Amino acid sequence: MPTYALAVLLGCALQTAQAALWPRPAYAAMLIAGLLASLGTLLWHSRGNGLPRHAWPQRLATQALLALGGFALAFGLAGWRAHPLLADRLSPDVETQVLTVRGVVLGLPVLYPDATRFIFEVTQPAPRGVPDRLSLSWYAQRSKSQQEAALPPRVHPGQEWRLSVRLKQPHGLANPGGNDTELSLFRDGIGATGTVSRMGPPPQLLGQRSTPADWIAQLRNHLRQRMLHALQAHPAAGPPQDGVSPLGGQRAPASVGETVPATGPPQSGVSPLGGQRAPASVGAPPLPAAGTIIALALGDQAAISPADWSTYRITGVAHLMSISGLHITLLAWMALHLASWLLRQTARLSRPWTLVVPAPTVAAWVALLAATAYALIAGWGVPAQRTLLMLAVVLLLRQRGLRADWRDVMALALVAVLLWDPWAVRQAGFWLSFVAVGMLFVAGERRHPETAALAAPKADAAAPGRLRRAWAALRSASHSQWVATIALLPLTLLFFQQIAVLSPLANALAIPVVTLAVAPLAVGGLLLPAPLDGWLWQLAAWLQQGLDIALRQMAAWPLAQWHAAAPDALTLALAALGALTLALPWTWRLRAPGLLLLLPLTSNPGTPPAPGEMELWFADVGQGMAVVVRTARHTLLYDTGPQQAPGVDAGNRVLLPLLHSLGVRHLDRVVVSHDDSDHSGGATAIARPHPEADLLTSIPAETAARFGFSRHQTCRAGQHWNWDGVEFRVISPLPGDLPRNDNAASCVLHVAARGGAALLTGDIDQAQERALHAADTLPYADVLMVPYHGSKTSSSDALLDTVMPRAAVVQAGYRNAHGHPHPLVVERYTARGIALWRTDLQGALQWRDRAPDTVVAWREARPNYWKANGRKPEPAP
Repeated sequence: MPTYALAVLLGCALQTAQAALWPRPAYAAMLIAGLLASLGTLLWHSRGNGLPRHAWPQRLATQALLALGGFALAFGLAGWRAHPLLADRLSPDVETQVLTVRGVVLGLPVLYPDATRFIFEVTQPAPRGVPDRLSLSWYAQRSKSQQEAALPPRVHPGQEWRLSVRLKQPHGLANPGGNDTELSLFRDGIGATGTVSRMGPPPQLLGQRSTPADWIAQLRNHLRQRMLHALQAHPAAGPPQDGVSPLGGQRAPASVGETVPATGPPQSGVSPLGGQRAPASVGAPPLPAAGTIIALALGDQAAISPADWSTYRITGVAHLMSISGLHITLLAWMALHLASWLLRQTARLSRPWTLVVPAPTVAAWVALLAATAYALIAGWGVPAQRTLLMLAVVLLLRQRGLRADWRDVMALALVAVLLWDPWAVRQAGFWLSFVAVGMLFVAGERRHPETAALAAPKADAAAPGRLRRAWAALRSASHSQWVATIALLPLTLLFFQQIAVLSPLANALAIPVVTLAVAPLAVGGLLLPAPLDGWLWQLAAWLQQGLDIALRQMAAWPLAQWHAAAPDALTLALAALGALTLALPWTWRLRAPGLLLLLPLTSNPGTPPAPGEMELWFADVGQGMAVVVRTARHTLLYDTGPQQAPGVDAGNRVLLPLLHSLGVRHLDRVVVSHDDSDHSGGATAIARPHPEADLLTSIPAETAARFGFSRHQTCRAGQHWNWDGVEFRVISPLPGDLPRNDNAASCVLHVAARGGAALLTGDIDQAQERALHAADTLPYADVLMVPYHGSKTSSSDALLDTVMPRAAVVQAGYRNAHGHPHPLVVERYTARGIALWRTDLQGALQWRDRAPDTVVAWREARPNYWKANGRKPEPAP
């Protein structure tokens, strides 16, 4: 079975790595061939026709045939299922048009003080080109005359609506180290994103649909409303009403690539439980840890605030704050013991029924049903799927008197998860979940809750004293944490380019608190009536709040995190071998060499430019600007991108992961061209981990102090410095432009290396461009940042004819409301034979001076069939 599981894993991995899909009949042929080979081989073995042990060539051929069958089955199934998902997408012809659709709300909506985000399934024939499933955001109506916005009605699962919507194709930011938003939308079958529009017919509630999936979502929604009411700091007299938000705090974030206010969906991971006080009409704000309690009880991870997620990630306890296999197993364990106790009490009164169905069997099935119910209420994530499958296999085998080998159990769970969701193989949670549990088994750990449930029962031994049991439990817990930390070290650097140095200490504190107190209280409250449920939830919130305070103190330690560039294949393989060596139950003399194998992983500096050379990364931050400039030993960040909402900005979401993936641990200078939110929105987030960076900006000193950088300089023409043979020179603002705080005051930076030069322009307009031309300060550059995102008021003939760039880069949001870049501007560049590159179409862009004619687009370098791979720039005439 393990061989078959690895073949299925390889098939899913290779198919999801395809840049384009094959014809669907090819996948169907592979699917049928793989299914026949798998079933034929398994049936042959099950009928007792296995070969003797000495016939190893035949046995090897059988294993090879079984592996080929698993590979073909997984590869074919994934490709066959991908075709209809890819075909059901919004037609480009109807993007941004106002359309009327009728459909049903699916799943649990994400609530914000001024918006609701939800999945909408179209049930009636929609306009041509509209897909069956949409991700919509319904924003509050806000006008200049209104001080407070009119809240939209709160939608509920199963409701049927007729809505006027404005849609666009699934699109996400594409950067090194960033999340693949388009894959998440593809997996969920979402063919378009958009907003409810006020331009068409008014919204109309038509009725309520009732299906099993709707019942589960309605139950989750009802439970969340109960928790929100109970977890308010000062609960009101009754539960929240429709149209009145129970969520106090931050407003919903703008869509990807746009600034607030926006017309796109809020991003996942943004907390609807803000920290600011809501208006008096909204109600009391929730307790500080309310979002975490809701996430632990219902799997609603969007309830956790970005600040708390950052703390959990830095301290290495993020796995505890989402529904994991540990939570499912502990719940099953508690249900098993509770059911056993009840059955023993019942058997004393009516013993004969236990002769038909043994009490342990009934208790085991009750525990499995309880775990299944909890997994459904918690959102049915990959860790829950894996744990339930493993528990079910163990239960069935033990009912038949068979011993469950952990390798076969994990292999069966792996096959089931991947055949259900082949694209899970592209998610970090899939690898972290299976590798952590697998390594606990490899290390011989049997007292961890998840592995103990699968280990074979041992013969009874003499009970040791309490002191020895406590010491043994402490050693077992320490060993489990050590194994999990070492096992996941290569994967955390691969997926997140960081190591939580304080993870062992933080987990030693958080695991007992969360698993033995907070999580049981959060889940237990779901089973109790009011007001008992509120008492449990509030107690859990206060315990979690105390834990959060301790975790924030740990996260504030300067060395709480260690960053390194994403490892290559060889480094990753050596690190995996080293982690396996350290985790195995050997003596330290045999395990110590594993540390040497981990050194290349933890000390990977990336590939910085050579002395005298430079590298530029034009980040895909949506409607904003941000450029990373690297020399041999220095790094500069020009602008910090937009802020979508409080705590949600390009600094956290894009730039820090980009810097980590490049192996940048020290940021030398940050240039904020001017004080527009699409240029300075991420500055505060950058300053938190990099307060040592020097800030260069045209913003007045008293205003720039809010970012939190330790040093500040005023940007002015004539400033220059040299890093590693690369010359940096500020050419604007001219002395007469200060202290103006507008686009004309943008810091314009010229960077010249041995093989080429770049000009970073900010938001200067044509008047400023002509002023620089008249002052004879416009230099030549191989690559030009298109001023003002390609606005029609920029990119004058004077600028283009003087700078004479070979390539130009537009940083703008996909389908942005400003229409950037303007067609007239695009025509000016095309007419001069300048290759025009766009982050909204091609993702992050890399340019190196040693190849000044080449710009590498991230979407084209990392193509996948579910992504919009953009286009190449128009060829020069």
